[in-house]
Amino acid sequence: MASIPPRARVVLPHGGIEPRSVYDALAVSRGHPDAPPTLYTGLQFGDYGFLGPGLSGEESAIGGLGPGYRFVTWQVGPAVRHMARAGRIGVLPLRFRDIPRTFGPGGRLAADVAVIQCAPPRDGKVNLGVSCSIFPSVVAAADLVIAEIHPDMPRTAGETDLPVSAIDLAVEATAPLGTLPRAKPDAIDEQIIAYVRKLIPDDAWVQLGVGAIPDSILGRLHEHPGIKLHSGMLTDPLIEFLDGTGRDTRVVTGEVEGSHEMYARVADDPRVTFHPTTVVHDVPHMAGLDRFVSINSAIEVDLDGQVNGETIDGAQVSGVGGSLDFVEAARYSRGGRSIIALRSTAKGRSRIVDRLEAGTAVTVPRHAVDVVVTEHGVAELAALDLAGRAEALIEIADPTVRGELRARLHERRRGAQRA
Repeated sequence: MASIPPRARVVLPHGGIEPRSVYDALAVSRGHPDAPPTLYTGLQFGDYGFLGPGLSGEESAIGGLGPGYRFVTWQVGPAVRHMARAGRIGVLPLRFRDIPRTFGPGGRLAADVAVIQCAPPRDGKVNLGVSCSIFPSVVAAADLVIAEIHPDMPRTAGETDLPVSAIDLAVEATAPLGTLPRAKPDAIDEQIIAYVRKLIPDDAWVQLGVGAIPDSILGRLHEHPGIKLHSGMLTDPLIEFLDGTGRDTRVVTGEVEGSHEMYARVADDPRVTFHPTTVVHDVPHMAGLDRFVSINSAIEVDLDGQVNGETIDGAQVSGVGGSLDFVEAARYSRGGRSIIALRSTAKGRSRIVDRLEAGTAVTVPRHAVDVVVTEHGVAELAALDLAGRAEALIEIADPTVRGELRARLHERRRGAQRA
């Protein structure tokens, strides 16, 4: 940690890639209080233990970043939402496809320091294993590359090799590889899943988000003829997909997060290849794939079709992510579909709303939205005018709020006529 210079831009791993030896060192490092380096990362599935209460600037016996560092994330996970609300960490609204150009060579936030986790060297190369993603670009920009070498990291196929010469400092792993428990769907999720599966054509390329609904769909996609995967992240049900599909299937991904069993499986299966974000999130490339289907979730959708996937009551609870990358690609793919799948209510609140409140982020604009699915049905929006969209969305809202939504819609229309 002492090698990190003042005011450096440091990019840390995201997802399940957790170089715990580096994080434990960060928790006790003083950094540079007069010129703090900034640590950048996305959603981490671990405990963010290196942050700790020290972010407030107070000394803490249990560590945590003190005034010698700043922390900024482009994806606010559940573990740090309270810190984002309190202003203790920075939030960078950044579309996932733009991360390599932002932190890569020539970018506005080009990395000074890159931290990676990789497999042990072989034949003069290390391997990024289960997470390629943004790291080739970040490593290419950084003057200092710190690698945690993990003996259990599998060597994967694709664009995952780096020359040993790219690494400046290396440490050995001190903890097991990070894992992600499989999400379990309930009866409501199963209703949504049934509707979504009917929208997936044969011989499609499919992208999925993360969560109980996408996980369950992934585990059953082998029942659809000719399916291939092109997805930013894939999870444990990929095992069932690989077991149930033939030799001709293809799996293109940036990273996987799940069990050790799944990590070993993707390393042994030549059908699975890992590629950087510049490939996996490239809209023109995906648009060239026939029948490209994207399946993602959201926090809420308003009656015009605007999608909020980032904030609740003005508080950042997620990030821009990559959903718009895949939505746009599906829109221009021949025979493609983009699907926003969500439960109609959450914690007693309708997720189909009259309009997004002032200050709410629009993650996917209305003109890009194709299909919205809840447990109450399917709203096909792409060919509908605004009035038709509103009616279609009200029909898939929770029945107890449909009357209220119609009343608010009529009031809004009357106000527009008076104006």
